[in-house]
Amino acid sequence: PCLVLNPQIMPGEAHPAFTAGGLVFAGGLYGLIKSGSKASFIGGSFIGAGFAGAGLLITKGEGFKGHLLASASAATLTAMFAKKALKGKSAISPARIYTVLGLAALAFHAPKAWEWRD
Repeated sequence: PCLVLNPQIMPGEAHPAFTAGGLVFAGGLYGLIKSGSKASFIGGSFIGAGFAGAGLLITKGEGFKGHLLASASAATLTAMFAKKALKGKSAISPARIYTVLGLAALAFHAPKAWEWRD
């Protein structure tokens, strides 16, 4: 059976990684469509793929590696957007949304990686 498409087999710890990956990829695609930003699409694709790969590793029982990859993806996402989020004038901006998403993912996955270490 396909582990990714079967929620009865997929561990709950993989869901945040897949969700973050989908959101980041969708944001990159939106940036490409709305303003023609190839950088948004490439960045969203790579970081989204990092989160998706993390979810697959977690699903396959490689908890430490999966959560570590998700933590690295989250830290990269946060680092890319935090400075812009702090300088932004509007209360809600893509930079602030991605900074919060990155911090939330890091807050979840980093302790999980620590739990799964050998």
